[in-house]
Order: sequence, then structure tokens, then C-alpha cells
Amino acid sequence: MKKLFIRMGILILIVYAISQVVLISMPFSWGNTRLNTKFDAYKETPEQYNTLLIGASTTYRHINPQAFDSIVNALHPELNIKSFNFGIPANRTPQSMHMLDNLLDFDNGNIKYVVIDMSELTKMGADNLHKKEMLYWYNWGNIGDVMKASYESEKGINKFGVPILHAFSFAEKSLLFGNGPSVFMQHAGLNTEPLSVGPDKNGFYSLDQEMHDDPEGDLATRFSDLRTQDTIDYRTMRCKLLVEKYKDASKNSNKTMEANLIAIIKQCEANNISVVIMLSQRLGERYEYLIPLFNQLPEENRIGFQDPDAYPLLNLRENLFDLAHLNENGAEIFTGIFASEWLNRLEMQDVIKPLPAPKVEGDTLNLNPTADGGAQ
Repeated sequence: MKKLFIRMGILILIVYAISQVVLISMPFSWGNTRLNTKFDAYKETPEQYNTLLIGASTTYRHINPQAFDSIVNALHPELNIKSFNFGIPANRTPQSMHMLDNLLDFDNGNIKYVVIDMSELTKMGADNLHKKEMLYWYNWGNIGDVMKASYESEKGINKFGVPILHAFSFAEKSLLFGNGPSVFMQHAGLNTEPLSVGPDKNGFYSLDQEMHDDPEGDLATRFSDLRTQDTIDYRTMRCKLLVEKYKDASKNSNKTMEANLIAIIKQCEANNISVVIMLSQRLGERYEYLIPLFNQLPEENRIGFQDPDAYPLLNLRENLFDLAHLNENGAEIFTGIFASEWLNRLEMQDVIKPLPAPKVEGDTLNLNPTADGGAQ
């Protein structure tokens, strides 16, 4: 029996060693086809970009780099902003951190500005197991914090169950169990979705455009079923109640995630990179743990869109694709609002100077009685 266990251990070590060599041969993006497609597009000319927009679908579908760059550069041409949207559907905050680490490792000093969309933290269910999208981003550097953050943010039995699921997925990734086809597709150049990088090849892909490109996909169902006025109004009401309840929350249970985000801000600032962390609109019940975490971040490094009353246009049915996501028109509105708020944070960080107030040419009182029209 002892020899059997020894042989099994040796076999596992051999598989692990081979798997690590295979993982090293692939880009960090291999486990998410949309991310892999974006990274392929980005690395063709990485030197032209100085701004990274990283996050979940609320980044992917809501911030148009072309419009963002145009608005910012019109006001502050000295910034010469050229941004790329690295938003990915269902991206969790630790995944965004992993993405940022790898993009900065790839960067040759061009990146000066980073935006991170703070989304879902560490939620994990049995339905997420065995999916390459849910395991490609684990590594020895983050698995401990992910498990600890899960314990801090979950309740009841999930305090133990969710960290175990993360550990199991990390093991699957480390040994590449069930990922042979993904490895083959990556090395064969088939791990791409060309349309997902968007028509302008800058990472922005509106939900309207994707539904047009794939009219028989599930987006048509989302558009019809999750865009009723009652559904929209209920989500708006829930967001208002949660914002009111947690807007002044000073106690954050997820200290690990807080420390990670603060560390990213400090690390980037040490390398002359400005960081802004965004909390998106209409996230519903997630505000219960996202707002207390958001409140711990430095004011100059955060932008929050969680309050429906502060940004009413983002809650109108005419600007929504479903109960949480904006349509193309809504994305245009949001990009303008975001650009203005982002520039305000750069002012707070002393990256730029406030623009002078526009000079108003008012009528002046003419006291010369002999002037035209005056008494003779």
C-alpha cells in the first residue's frame, strides 16, 4: 500500500510538472475566449495604449473607449488618452486583479492610467466547477487571499464551502484536468471570438451590437424578458434601499479584498500609474458587501454610480438593455458621465489641474454720458 501511494504521488508530481510547462507556454488569457481575443488585439500595438479599463460586463458594455478618449482629450489634450476596454462578462474582482498584474507585466512603461470596475468578489457555486473561465486565473500568489476573502464575505456553511470550491478549482487548473481541448485550441489559434473585441477593435461591444450579430442567441430573450418596466422599477427601488442602508457603512467584513485593492493603488502610484476603482450602477443585492468595501477606498481613487437618484438617466428604460445593463444609447450617456467623473479624480490626485472657469462676457455699465446712446 505504501508503494502504491508513493507511485501515485510521483505520478501527480509528473503531471503537475508537465502541466506547469504547458501553462507557461500559454498567455494568461487562455481560459477566457473573449479575454484571449482582446489580448490578441491589444498586443498587436500595445505601445499606442496608455489607459486600461478592466472589469466585468458593466465595463465591457458601458464604456466606449473611442468616445471616452475623444471627450477626455478635447478637455485635456496633454493626457493624450488612448484606452482599451478589457471588460469581460461575469469577471470577478480577483480576476480583474489577475488581469491587471499580467497586463502590467506585459507593458513596457506605456500604461499611465488604470480603471478597475469593482464587481462580484468571490462568489462560487457548484455550477461554476470544471469551467476554464472559472479556473484559468488562479495561481499560488492569489489562491490564499481568494479563499480567505471567501470566508470573510460568505455566510453560514458557505464560509467553508466556497473556499473549498476555490481550492478544488485551483487544483484542477494546476493539473489541467479536463483542459486538453482548451490547450489544443489555444496552440492551434482557435481560442478566439473575433466579434467580441467590438467593431472598433478596442474591446467595447454593446449588447445591441451583439444581439444584432447573433439574433438567435440568448440576448434577445434577455432584452424581452428583463426589460419590462416593472422589473426595471423593482431593481431601481432595491438599489435605492441598499444605498440608503449602506452609504455610510464604515465596517467592512472583507478585509482581505480591501487590503488587496489598497495594495494595487499604492503599487501603481509607486510606478506613476493613476488608479481609479469604479462601483457600477444597478448591481442590486451585491451592494450589501460592495458598498462597505467601496467606502474604505481613498476618495480620490474611487468613483461610485450606485445611487440611482444621482444618475437618473442610467435608470430609464429607454437607456437600458436589461434590468442591469445599458443599451448603446445608455452606454454613450454613461461614457460621458464617467469621463467627467474620472477627470475629477485625476484633479484630486494632482495628476491634472482644474480647467479655468469659462469667462462670461457680461454687459458692463457704461458711465460715460457722451458715449453712443448717452445723453448729449
